[in-house]
Amino acid sequence: MSSLIITLISFVSVLLVVVLVHEFGHLFTARWFGVKALEFGVGYPPRLFKVYTGKTEVSLTSDTVFSLETKLHVGQIIHIRSIWSNNKLQADRVTDNVAQIHNDRDFDGLVHQGKVRYISDNQLLVADMIYSVNLFPLGGFVRLSGETDSSMPLSLASKPAWQRAIILLSGALMNLIYPIIVFATLSMIPHNVPIENSGRVQIVEIISGSPADLAGAESGDIILYANKIPIKSPSDLRKMLNESQDAGAVWEVERSKSLLSIKVTPKYDDLSNQWISGIRINTIDQEYTRQSNPPWTAVYDGFAQTLGLLYALQHEIRNMVTNDIQNQITGPVGIAQITGEVAQQAGLQGVIILSIIISINLAILNILPIPMLDGGRLLFVIIEIIRGGKQLTRQRENLFHAMGFVFLITLIIIVTMKDIQKIILGESFLGG
Repeated sequence: MSSLIITLISFVSVLLVVVLVHEFGHLFTARWFGVKALEFGVGYPPRLFKVYTGKTEVSLTSDTVFSLETKLHVGQIIHIRSIWSNNKLQADRVTDNVAQIHNDRDFDGLVHQGKVRYISDNQLLVADMIYSVNLFPLGGFVRLSGETDSSMPLSLASKPAWQRAIILLSGALMNLIYPIIVFATLSMIPHNVPIENSGRVQIVEIISGSPADLAGAESGDIILYANKIPIKSPSDLRKMLNESQDAGAVWEVERSKSLLSIKVTPKYDDLSNQWISGIRINTIDQEYTRQSNPPWTAVYDGFAQTLGLLYALQHEIRNMVTNDIQNQITGPVGIAQITGEVAQQAGLQGVIILSIIISINLAILNILPIPMLDGGRLLFVIIEIIRGGKQLTRQRENLFHAMGFVFLITLIIIVTMKDIQKIILGESFLGG
């Protein structure tokens, strides 16, 4: 039960962070370009509670239709249908019943909910930006005005194509900025840094039939030397393997306090583009020093580590495409299980690093031209730019997104069934 609770808390926390970071990117750039934001939600509806912010002036005229149970007063929650007149919002209908707002399908304008801040004879000041906390804590969302209606000056659809493209890309960009910030923060916090050449390399697992296995290596062996060169870190061993290649190298290992010599002839691995011996190793007896980096060094380290992860991920994605992609994709259930395993094995720091990896993966996924995702919507903006500002019909775009929705749901179902099967069989998602 405790492991299940840890898994759920860790999974929800990681998912909330990376999705909210993504949505904040959309919110920030939308506001920067003058697009009206109607709601920023944590989790998915129904709402648990909400906070109203902002100040929007709405003109009231004698033609305004009111449908209110009580007299309009400060602090009242109202729904407003507005039209634009002389670049000002003018109330078309004010009501406390949301159903009454949507009774005219031909209406082109802004429909929003707000709390009354100030009332005069012909002016209404409302807080109509909502920050909400919702029942299902599996991410978040940002709701912008007029995503498909260009008739309103403050709508997303009214903005130039290049601005809409930036707004769509900003979510993925924030998912890439997030690891830089986290890595930089961790770098500035006092932390243990391994002292160079202070540790020893121990074999913790050997693949059956691998070069190391054929040479007689055993799990628990400590690799002291390779061709009489001291091995103090995994990088030392990788360097020696790549240098020796198929000529092989003589390893001097410590086994049960005895010294043995074995010759290991590595083989070339096409997937990783390096020479391998077929072992999994760990550093033991490592000595550390306490260190914290200044901000400028920390930011540089954040960039470097993020770029390193991006390189590693694109390498993994290439391997997935060229090999068995079905067995390497993990869905929501698998991600939850991985998060739980990491939380129990590596603690908070492990979960933070996992959130970074998921954030980068989310950035890559969202910029792909997949319907329903930011990349799919961006594709239509690019087509619009190529066509000189001429948009595709709403029917074609909706069909494209509908096909994408079916594809994504089908993929999620297949991957989820595979993940559940893996859990039933008791297999670890981390390998080993």
